[in-house]
Amino acid sequence: MKKLNLSKLIANDIVNYGMDQTDGFSYTVEIDSFLQEFDEDTRKYINNNLEYIIEAVEQNENVADLEYDKTSKEISMVFYYDNLMTSTEQKIVEFGRGINRSFDLEELRQLSYELEKSKKFERLILDIIDKNKYIGIEV
Repeated sequence: MKKLNLSKLIANDIVNYGMDQTDGFSYTVEIDSFLQEFDEDTRKYINNNLEYIIEAVEQNENVADLEYDKTSKEISMVFYYDNLMTSTEQKIVEFGRGINRSFDLEELRQLSYELEKSKKFERLILDIIDKNKYIGIEV
């Protein structure tokens, strides 16, 4: 396992931000807008090490493809679909395949949200917790 450095941590932040914001498979981060979230020292570091940060973004396990436009200072990332999903969303996709149904990411997130907020889901979790409280499972 490679050690993390500041450039990799910033790259991970860029990737995670893009994955949280996307409603598809890709997201473009404008470096100038991204820099506004940081203090002056961090902005200097990012600008002075942008080449290394972009390289670390490109090597991130969640990024399938990356393009960097030097003129507009934009990083366009394409993400691996499976890495964008929560475990609940992955289960929905798995069950959907069983009935020949596919979902776009926005629809998938909505279904997952509705499921996780439902009373049936809440009762199921409580039932599982209740049934397992005597077999030494700590929750």
